[in-house]
Amino acid sequence: MTEHASSARVIRAMTSDHSIRLAALDASPLWDGVRRGHPGLDTEACAHLVETLAAALLLQSRNFFSERLQILVKGSGRAKALVADSWPEGDIRGILDPAQEVIQGPWLQGPGMLSVMRSNPGGAPYIGNLELVEGPISAQIETYLLQSEQAQASLTLWCDPTTGEAGGLLVEPLPDCPRERLQALVHAIEGLEVVPNWEREPEFLIRWINQGEGAEILASTEIRYQCRCTKAALVESLAGFPAERLEELFHGGDPVEVFCDYCGKAYRIHHSELGGAPHGQD
Repeated sequence: MTEHASSARVIRAMTSDHSIRLAALDASPLWDGVRRGHPGLDTEACAHLVETLAAALLLQSRNFFSERLQILVKGSGRAKALVADSWPEGDIRGILDPAQEVIQGPWLQGPGMLSVMRSNPGGAPYIGNLELVEGPISAQIETYLLQSEQAQASLTLWCDPTTGEAGGLLVEPLPDCPRERLQALVHAIEGLEVVPNWEREPEFLIRWINQGEGAEILASTEIRYQCRCTKAALVESLAGFPAERLEELFHGGDPVEVFCDYCGKAYRIHHSELGGAPHGQD
């Protein structure tokens, strides 16, 4: 596996002719975090999870990381569920829950549902839901943007499961984008197929779409694959379990070991920490 920097980067830009907004992402540094946090997933599953994380980051970049954004996908393909949880500070984490039975075919497949939740400090969360369409996570996000936010956009994602080289490009032509410029944009996006993944750095992608130097850089954000789990949060979650379930978990008075689904970290929890009467010896 190739070595990558510790932080991923999202760069938000405007083309020099002010016809196209875009965001470019180097997601390769997320690969190690995903592999370490999900040792039970094979490399292909990890690649699909990285692409989902990239989709969340590029979607969040449209509001310059001013809010927390979560993507939840439930489907009938090889991935039973996908979660990406992205925070304004640049932290992101995710989960891929594979189907129990071995399924050949696409990772995302209907029937199913895509949910996008935006949470900002000043108001109630906004949740957009839509049924899964045919295609990968990029097609789901493009459809979401068109139907829920009335934005026509192109999302390109990639992650090589053999190297971990990953990234993404979100392109949005503005309403007054000239037809000839739109045609050139389509050719540029299609032409990315011949560009190797290792060459698709954000700066290169911005020049590629701008058709040369001179694009206006609007913002640059560093991203880390970093979980926000705490023992206190897990204790609070366990405290909400029915008494019968807690009796089963803490049978004999032994503490239980709880693993975070996002990062795999283990927490040793005693029954007495739940705020009730101690159950046996701690």
